Amino acid sequence: MTTDRYTKVVLTIIAVSLATIALQHAIPSAFAQSNGITKVAICNPQNPNVCAEVVGRYGEQYGFITYSPR
Repeated sequence: MTTDRYTKVVLTIIAVSLATIALQHAIPSAFAQSNGITKVAICNPQNPNVCAEVVGRYGEQYGFITYSPR
């Protein structure tokens, strides 16, 4: 009885593993952005012409407060 239960458990694990491997290739991979850098502007919701200044960890500036007409 113990050998029968062991065999069933091992065969079930093998079957689940094979099904997982088969399904991995059936579902296509998804990529968020594959064509370069996406630029983001953080702007004031009340005045969308005023955007944020981005300062790095060591004080380097990556952007400036901008006033861009819409």
